[in-house]
Amino acid sequence: MGNVKLKTKFVGLIALILLVALAANVLWTSANKRAQMESELVEQGRALSHQMDAVWEFMVSNQSRLEKVAFTEDGIYQGLHCAIAGRSIGNLFSTQTEYTTRFVNFNPRNVNDEPDEWEAAALTVFGSDPAVKEYYGFEEFNGEPMFRYSAPMTIEENCLQCHGEPAGELDVTGMPKEGWTLGDIGGAISIAMPLDVYNANAHASIVQDVLFFVMLMAVCLVAVYWGLTYLVMRPLRHIQTNVEQMQAGNLEVHMGQTQTSREMNTLMTQFSSMAGELRDTYATLERQVADRTALLENRTCELAAANETLKRQQQQLEEANRLLQNENEYKSEFLSMVSHELRTPLTSIVAFVKILNRDCAPASDEERQTRQEIEHSSRILLTMIEDILEMSRVDAGRTDMAVELVDIGDMVGMVQGMVQPLADHNGVDFTIEVAPDVPLVSIDFDKMRHVVENLCGNAVKFTPRGGRVTLGVSWDAAADEVQIRVSDTGIGIAPVDQQRIFEKFVQVDAGASRHYNGTGLGLALAREYTEMHGGSIAVESELGCGSVFTVRFPRDCSKGDESHG
Repeated sequence: MGNVKLKTKFVGLIALILLVALAANVLWTSANKRAQMESELVEQGRALSHQMDAVWEFMVSNQSRLEKVAFTEDGIYQGLHCAIAGRSIGNLFSTQTEYTTRFVNFNPRNVNDEPDEWEAAALTVFGSDPAVKEYYGFEEFNGEPMFRYSAPMTIEENCLQCHGEPAGELDVTGMPKEGWTLGDIGGAISIAMPLDVYNANAHASIVQDVLFFVMLMAVCLVAVYWGLTYLVMRPLRHIQTNVEQMQAGNLEVHMGQTQTSREMNTLMTQFSSMAGELRDTYATLERQVADRTALLENRTCELAAANETLKRQQQQLEEANRLLQNENEYKSEFLSMVSHELRTPLTSIVAFVKILNRDCAPASDEERQTRQEIEHSSRILLTMIEDILEMSRVDAGRTDMAVELVDIGDMVGMVQGMVQPLADHNGVDFTIEVAPDVPLVSIDFDKMRHVVENLCGNAVKFTPRGGRVTLGVSWDAAADEVQIRVSDTGIGIAPVDQQRIFEKFVQVDAGASRHYNGTGLGLALAREYTEMHGGSIAVESELGCGSVFTVRFPRDCSKGDESHG
């Protein structure tokens, strides 16, 4: 479309608009013609039905006069009855015209008055609603399109002598009476009117409209084409010529006024003004280039001196970085040594408390509580020291993966043995749910146990008494991953803190007034170990409503171990 000329697009657009208008006009005219034709046919149907009804009423009103001479000497009725006269007149009218007129009824005395499907529908409507006085529509009749009109025939006083009560009694013609009463529907007048003339007139009117629109379209397209060529395309070609000169380097162009339109004159004036501004800008740029060239030479010398200064500063930073790295190594070695030396007596304390509880029952509740506090506090300190020791190893890069085939159930059982005493001490319900389809996995047993144990310990620690902590393990076969979920009903984590908690030495309640102790390394280690397995750890939490930590890692973590190494 970008290569099509503007006037061609405009002419095509105008042609499309006119074609749409033509189609709309044809549809509108067709609808109006059909509505007008239907109105005229309804009026004709009404007039014909009134004429036929008038003939019927005339025969009925004079029936008593005709009956006096209608019987033979033997008493046989041979007169002109109203039904015979109405049917005969209708047949005569149908023979002499293209119209078809009938008197129909359900269970008629004459088989020729049996209604067809359309007439039966009309009789049904008249019988169900006496207020309906006509029924019409476009319908096929004897294989030809026709307009069909029907009006009800109501039983009047003169009709009762032949069609009234009692039902079954023979009337003057020897036919049994129907038992109708005054106001009943005794049948219907059915008129079928041909549509040939109306269709021909409608077709001729549509053809005339189409021809008119075609002529109008041709005139409009010629006018639009000429107007675009003279008023738009000629000035645009002039502008294009001047643009080509400017592209060739000639900025001394000036465009005069045209006789086309005010808009084109304004465009050319602005174009000439733009050309003048370009000339001034070009001259200014040349001066600025000369000035900037001299300035650049000066700046080059300054940059060379600054570069020497940066080199000296870089050497100083490298020396400072080396010193910091040495200090960091000293710190890690010191933490590792201190943690190791502290872990040994704490482990002994926990072991001696277990032996003491096993071999010697406490003498009082106070002594039992004291033993529990000793064991509980020792375990907390032992966990903190192990976190510090592990983090110092991670920072020093001395942590390796020992991948082996592991049964998750064994690992969860060991975690339960470590966390259950803490849960009992805090009055928290701790439950474990392991799906039966969880397969054996290739992981570092100690590191993944540390992750799960840390999550469960945190959940128990931050869950108030009477709360609930659940450790669930499931298998995602589609992703070939194991999923470990630790959910609690604890204090929850605010959205702003849900990313910070995985950083080192960060606790949400850090400060002088915090209620929960700890180093802030547990979740940082959990994330490090999970990522070493090629997995991920995430948290979902709402403040005051608890938290859900989810750990996902592949069944075979040996690939993750290789990429980590």
